[in-house]
Amino acid sequence: MSKQKIPLILLRVGIAFTFFYAAIFSFLNPNDWIGFFPIFLRNLFGAQLLNIFSFYELILGFWLLSGKYGFAASLISAATILGIIVFNLGALDIVFRDFGLFFAALALALLNRNT
Repeated sequence: MSKQKIPLILLRVGIAFTFFYAAIFSFLNPNDWIGFFPIFLRNLFGAQLLNIFSFYELILGFWLLSGKYGFAASLISAATILGIIVFNLGALDIVFRDFGLFFAALALALLNRNT
């Protein structure tokens, strides 16, 4: 295994784990997670918003783990995390960790430029 493959795997697993955790626990405790969505999205999608987004996070997590089209998966992950940050700047004491995840996803994208 090349020296570059190990960091790629670690980044993919770390970011995927974050999406899996959020998805699973939003199914288990939806009231703890729905507040991270802006009102306009809650009004647009209603009660199904959290389920739709959780399913999206599961797909994204598995896509990252697969290693297929890594550049696209990483950019979409970064965009997703950036969206979470932007729409929750009022909760910066909670989402400050997402800055690290955002930059990790960007680093993963740069490492996957040719895939």
